[in-house]
Amino acid sequence: MAEYRLCQDGTQQSPIALGLNQGLSQVHHPYFDGYTRNVTGNYYNWGYGPAFTLDHPKDVYTGLPSMRFDDTTLYLRGWHLHAPSDHIVADDRSKSELHMVHVNAKGEEGAVLAIRLDPGASPAPFFSQLPPMIGFNDTRQIMGVEINPRLALQGVNEFSEFWTYRGSLTSPPCKEGIRWFVARSILFTSVDQMREILSVSTYSARILQEVWLHQINA
Repeated sequence: MAEYRLCQDGTQQSPIALGLNQGLSQVHHPYFDGYTRNVTGNYYNWGYGPAFTLDHPKDVYTGLPSMRFDDTTLYLRGWHLHAPSDHIVADDRSKSELHMVHVNAKGEEGAVLAIRLDPGASPAPFFSQLPPMIGFNDTRQIMGVEINPRLALQGVNEFSEFWTYRGSLTSPPCKEGIRWFVARSILFTSVDQMREILSVSTYSARILQEVWLHQINA
């Protein structure tokens, strides 16, 4: 596996602090009618926590689960976890955060769905479908698995309430101009699931960035 690192500070970097006093977005609403099937891919640890990359023909992304907003359609290339959460909401930092990275038809990153994770009373179906977690010292271990990515969206009411802004990827290629969607709802896991997530994760929350040129909810 490649050696990953977190991005350094820049002009339009993510993450940022969010609050209910900022209101929720009434624009750029994401729709997930392209999330219609299970997918296969490679499950691994990116050195900071669990990650997954979807299978697809070389340079062909249009067959992957898709989301749309405004006049844009993007495709789910993969997801990874940060611990603790990158985003802070109402001065609270969750235990972990799921980033679902979407690309355009050329494979260029365009949007990230951010879902905060905290322990609750019941197991999360999204994580229940995964095999045992791979440790952060086992970055060469790769497992082929089949998952239903929509289970993550269902855990936060399909992003019915969210914040959105323009920011950057938090890990290389550190691309700016990314449309971020941060779900207001938290995806709750069981206590055991969260313990397992944290046991295979290393600290990867990026330094909180000042709000500047991010155009929150605009």
